[in-house]
Amino acid sequence: MPDNRLERFAHNLDWNLLRTFVVLVEEGSITAAANRLLLQQPAVSMALKRLELTVGQKLIDRRPGRFDLTEAGEKLHRQCRDIFAAVVRLPNALETAGEDVTGHVSIHSVSHAHNPAWDRKLESFFRLHPKVTISITVETTVSVISAVERNIATMGLCDGNIPDTLTRVLHIRERYGLYCGRGHRLFGVRGAALNDLRGDPYIAFIADVLGGQHMNAITAVRAMGSFGQQVRAVSCNVEEVLRLIAANIGIGMVPDHLAAPGLAAGDLWQLPPYDLLPTTDVFRIANPNAILNPAEAAFLKHIKDTEPLDHSMEHQFA
Repeated sequence: MPDNRLERFAHNLDWNLLRTFVVLVEEGSITAAANRLLLQQPAVSMALKRLELTVGQKLIDRRPGRFDLTEAGEKLHRQCRDIFAAVVRLPNALETAGEDVTGHVSIHSVSHAHNPAWDRKLESFFRLHPKVTISITVETTVSVISAVERNIATMGLCDGNIPDTLTRVLHIRERYGLYCGRGHRLFGVRGAALNDLRGDPYIAFIADVLGGQHMNAITAVRAMGSFGQQVRAVSCNVEEVLRLIAANIGIGMVPDHLAAPGLAAGDLWQLPPYDLLPTTDVFRIANPNAILNPAEAAFLKHIKDTEPLDHSMEHQFA
């Protein structure tokens, strides 16, 4: 499409149609989208038709029992998400820094992604920029990635399969061991075998599902040992998983450096496998296409060379 046609397209496009389209995709039905937008269903249907005529592509395949984005619809939805994320962040981007950097930094993180070098970076950053504010939201791997993709978060700290559209830098590496609580039949037993664990109830992280994509190294051990098919409890919080294991609700895999205090206190016991334990990497992730306010830009620059921490060099034996 020549440049003059592109410019005409942008001028003629009713941008409200894009908002309606985004809500329609998020809600998954004309009825739900109409309720959210406080419109009548025919108005939403007409908006979709107008947008499809404008872009010259069918965007949603709507048939009885089906509501699927076409390839063109998927591409447009990705673009719309970026557009609206940029609009949401415009007030921050327009802040004037003056001599002092001001603004807010939003970090979304999985639980217990601790690195002393990171803490030192935070301390030095706020010593340099005392007028900046920060918020830290602890949530699941999937939610952290989504928040960074949508430019809701300045950056994220998480494990999992990071999309190629995001930047990633190693933050910490952790080795996972399998543990039980004091009331478990194998507590205090040395040299137990994986076969001894068949059928044991399991405490899982929300992302740790058999066949899932975010904790493959962990789930591979579960599959190999034929345990964990019965998931008795789930959490996205490491402390909660440790507490449930210690309470003998089930066995579970957690980072061995975080299990060390429970081992020392006699509340936890390490189960097999004892060698070749799986490791996971937690990354600092960011969206290179995000519109940043002065505080966010300064923060990302300040922490970019934070030294990663490798917990896998430490190992706890039962």
